Amino acid sequence: MEGRTHVPLVNEALCGVCGICRGACPALASPDLAEGETGTMRAALAPQATQGNEDLAPCQDACPLGQDINGYLACLAKGDQQGALEVILRDNPLPSVLGQVCHHPCQQACFSATVQAPPSIRDLKRFAAQAPRPEPAAPQGTAKAKVAVVGAGPAGLAAAWELARNGAQAVVYDAQPMAGGMLAWAIPDFRLPRIDLQRDLDYILAHGVEFKLGQALTPEDVAGLRDDYDAVILACGAPQAKRSGLPGEDLKGVWQGLDFLREAALDCPPQLTAPVVVVGGGNVALDAARVALRQGVAVTLAYRRDREQMPAYAEELEAAEAEGLKLVYRVQPVALEAGEGGAVAALKVLGTTPGQPAADGRVAFAPDPGDERRMEAGSVILALGQQSEADAWASGLGLDNLQGDAQGRLAPGLYLAGDLQTGPATVVEAMAGGIKAARAIMEEVRS
Repeated sequence: MEGRTHVPLVNEALCGVCGICRGACPALASPDLAEGETGTMRAALAPQATQGNEDLAPCQDACPLGQDINGYLACLAKGDQQGALEVILRDNPLPSVLGQVCHHPCQQACFSATVQAPPSIRDLKRFAAQAPRPEPAAPQGTAKAKVAVVGAGPAGLAAAWELARNGAQAVVYDAQPMAGGMLAWAIPDFRLPRIDLQRDLDYILAHGVEFKLGQALTPEDVAGLRDDYDAVILACGAPQAKRSGLPGEDLKGVWQGLDFLREAALDCPPQLTAPVVVVGGGNVALDAARVALRQGVAVTLAYRRDREQMPAYAEELEAAEAEGLKLVYRVQPVALEAGEGGAVAALKVLGTTPGQPAADGRVAFAPDPGDERRMEAGSVILALGQQSEADAWASGLGLDNLQGDAQGRLAPGLYLAGDLQTGPATVVEAMAGGIKAARAIMEEVRS
């Protein structure tokens, strides 16, 4: 960094790897020095010096799990891969999973992003997660509580881990024959290798967590669990495809995005007929398109906005393009057209034009009735969102709605976690919700 009359010294006790976040940067220690200054790193960083949590580095503050990112990067900088993993495991039971699929808000929050490429934190976590897992301490004495967790996805797994390491007995139920929830079937293995997921599952099992798989529970079943357990956490996720309501949606050769991915992962992959059109702009749409490409057919993704508005991760979009995915922007589907034998033959779309930003800040794109188009299609995959079964759960449990408090508490001994509480979110956000609910249960048990 630039100094005016001297070379700034890095205080290792305050600073992590980058020398920016923990007080070593002149922009943070003396932001007044940057007044009127331009063209230096100090001047570039100074506007951010007073933002965010003063007690945490911005990367750690941005992480939903609050991981000590500086701590494990410092270990890696010294060549201590094992130490880095142990730092990560203080707050995160799925380091291999997050090393592959985390949306890494920490990297965007890094102060250095204004002047240089920030550290590749997710990739460094992936490397650290390859170290051997430490052996968890054996449970001591009688379990402090017995808790049922409904759902073995990221929220349920994180909740069970947090409960087990704090002396509770955690039993996880899931409808699928394998643990992992949508990690195991909605994210293709080329994005999340199953060996990485299994490594994290084995670590959670080593804490004494019990899995009861292949058991699809109803609200009535959960009501029964409340008699047998001190608490129940509903962590059922948002595994249902949001239907479009388009005419022809039920034609042969038309799949919902999540249903297509589930069949591809758990059953025989659906056999597609070229050309394939995927509708949507999120990660489910891209994952479905990339699975389809692996069948050797031509695939086009149709999205109603521009590339900049796509919610999918930029790196996944770039990977899909490199694999041969064709993208068509500013088209909105209006119907599916039947061909021979009642199978889909085309997707009818309208061109769209950008307007004013909507309430969520995103630019709204309105369909143009004068711009009708027809996209030939032998198969269509509709990936237009996902949803939970919150209303069905609320009705079955005799509740007006399924809205818990900040910790996910619905009623004494009944908690929500993950997408069932927040709506569809990211893996790391679901994990944070599971851990929060588990901690609230342990507080309830202690009180």
